[in-house]
Amino acid sequence: MVEERTIVKSGLAAGAVGLAGVAASGTVTAQSDESLLVDDFASWDGENDLNEYSSAGSVANGDGSGELVDGALRLEYDGGGWFLSNVRQDVSDYTHLELVVRGDDVEEDGIQLEVGGVEGMLSELTDDSIETAFSTVSVDLVDVGVDRSSVDDIWLNFWQANDGAIEIDEIRFVDAGTGAGPPAIDGTQPADTTGDGLYNDLTGSGSTTTTDVNVFFENVDNPDVADYPQYYDFDGNGQVSVTDVVELFESI
Repeated sequence: MVEERTIVKSGLAAGAVGLAGVAASGTVTAQSDESLLVDDFASWDGENDLNEYSSAGSVANGDGSGELVDGALRLEYDGGGWFLSNVRQDVSDYTHLELVVRGDDVEEDGIQLEVGGVEGMLSELTDDSIETAFSTVSVDLVDVGVDRSSVDDIWLNFWQANDGAIEIDEIRFVDAGTGAGPPAIDGTQPADTTGDGLYNDLTGSGSTTTTDVNVFFENVDNPDVADYPQYYDFDGNGQVSVTDVVELFESI
């Protein structure tokens, strides 16, 4: 896979003027109309991206409060521990809570989630699984009965879990309604400028350019892209990969 990606990247760089450099990006914390970022763990200083309290305790690493590893919050546990992030606002514009997360093993059976006063085992609140690679675990707030008009906080606890570990890359609320579109990439909302349902403009320029191709390549493994093949599956195989990048490039 590394060899394939290297070849593709080299080919793109050789075939387009200006593709040698990576497109400049903004900050992940910028909001789009379709998502409310709770935390992207750019830092772990007791406050989330909503400027609300966030912490963890009784876990087995980071002096009991977890630690940042490559831009994600790593929480190791052995029959105990908790994570809390306050929200304290109306999230009625959003339908789902999403966690971009990975685990050292199959972890969700022992993890309890509470959001907006509704609590249960994570495996009972979502059909998604925590994989060993980062992926999005989505909880339908309406289906589980959350009062979205007043969500106090998000809790995870590990008191019923065996030893294990998770790494949380991002927590957000999203509107997963029909036609909502994909999440923002580095603060820019992608657009479908051709009307075919595929999001070809990743930089907000109004058309497809080599910069869009470059941004697509650099984010092809980003969960905000990889988990949304309905918007980025340019080769029609049902998933997002470097071949989709090639298809987008060849469409210019």
